[in-house]
Amino acid sequence: MPWLVITGVLVAALSLRGPIVAPTPVLSAIERDLDVGSTAAGLLTTAPVLMFALLTPVAAVVIRRAGAETALVLSLSGVLLGTFIRALPGFGSMLTGMVVIGASITIGNVVIPVIIRRDVRPERVAIVTAAYAAMLNAGSLITSLLTAPLASVLGWPAALLTWSVITIAGIIVGAAHLQRERRAGED
Repeated sequence: MPWLVITGVLVAALSLRGPIVAPTPVLSAIERDLDVGSTAAGLLTTAPVLMFALLTPVAAVVIRRAGAETALVLSLSGVLLGTFIRALPGFGSMLTGMVVIGASITIGNVVIPVIIRRDVRPERVAIVTAAYAAMLNAGSLITSLLTAPLASVLGWPAALLTWSVITIAGIIVGAAHLQRERRAGED
């Protein structure tokens, strides 16, 4: 079983739900600091889900043109970019960041099952897929549980940025897998 593929899938999964739910525990502070109502603040968690619905067909095109490994690195890089945009001052930046995060996660949602089916032995696909689903939930759980305590120490913008560490780890593992695939293709 290719350990780098599985590690990459599992680490990436941590970044494919957490960034969406991370603002929820600190939403009241966001509303207060950005001077927005609850309806506007609700857009922060709705925008990524809308991106899932609108951009899933586009994700398939990105994967077909770029290749699975590149699409996964692009997905995680987009999540990272969206996380940084979201940390900029103002509600517009926060909403834009969430849209970028949602669009990027859409690509990850489509490409990871492709990578699992392609690179994992058939008898292990179910196990790896279950582990992937568990890591999606773990990413949501970790960010939901720890964002508010981090925000009480660092402030909510820095607490939301903290989760980019996991995304960076996913990019590193994904890039390593991409490099390995490219070297294998040259042989």
